[in-house]
This record gives sequence, structure tokens and C-alpha cells, in this order.
Amino acid sequence: MGNRCKKFLEWGISTFGVALLYIIGVLLFNETHPFSRFPMYSNFPNWSYSFYLTDEANEIIPFSSLETTGSSVGHLYGSVSDELNIPYGSFRESEEELQQIGDRMMFVLLESNELKYKYINLYRKGFYYQNDSIHDLTVLMTSYERH
Repeated sequence: MGNRCKKFLEWGISTFGVALLYIIGVLLFNETHPFSRFPMYSNFPNWSYSFYLTDEANEIIPFSSLETTGSSVGHLYGSVSDELNIPYGSFRESEEELQQIGDRMMFVLLESNELKYKYINLYRKGFYYQNDSIHDLTVLMTSYERH
């Protein structure tokens, strides 16, 4: 019975010791992840955008063929929107604004890449939560045709 108590005590110290160290760290460094004080980590919007490219046959073009990634294109959307002073998020962008953003994004994506495709479409697919369901909305932002 003494051995069982010893193991239980060791388990309690190791388990609660880690929790205690975490609490001390939170108090010392003023960061409470996952309950962060930074909105990027503590507040999730009711929308999300993703982007994809298609060719003339409406087949998906991998972002890797343009030496980029999907997450980089998502960041590019925010950067270009800020650069053009267009507020974005929650589907507030007009068709004209999406065209402007899409044209600029396409320019950036293609400026340093050899274009293997004759025709490219840039789409934004947005997701939002409403009435206990996740909905999506896809919009063609811009098209590019090589001459």
C-alpha cells in the first residue's frame, strides 16, 4: 500500500506541478494562451476566406505551380486590401472591390512566374456560420488570359 501511495503522490506532483508551472508562467508573462489577450488568438470571426485558381478547363491550378501557398495567397488578400484601402471581411467587399483586389493579386502572383497556363481564374470561397450550419459563397474575383 505504501508503494501505491508513493506512485499516486508522484503522479499528483508531476501532473499538478506542470499545471502550477503553467499558472506561474501565465502570471509572470501575462499571456494566457489559449485564452490570449491578442484578438488574433482569442476572437474568431464568423467568416473565413480561401482562394483557388482554375485554368481554361476549370481545373484547379496548384498554388505551388506559382511558387506560393494557399496561406500566402490568403495573406496577400489582406495585404492588397489594405494597400487599396478596401475594408474586408464578413463579405462586405463589393464586386468592383473584389475585381480590384483580384487584379492586383493576380499581378503579384504572376509577376515573377513563368505562366504555363493560357487562362487563369482567381476565386474567393468564403465560409460563414448561420442557423446552426456552415455556408459557403464562391465568387470569381478576376481572370487573366495570356496573349
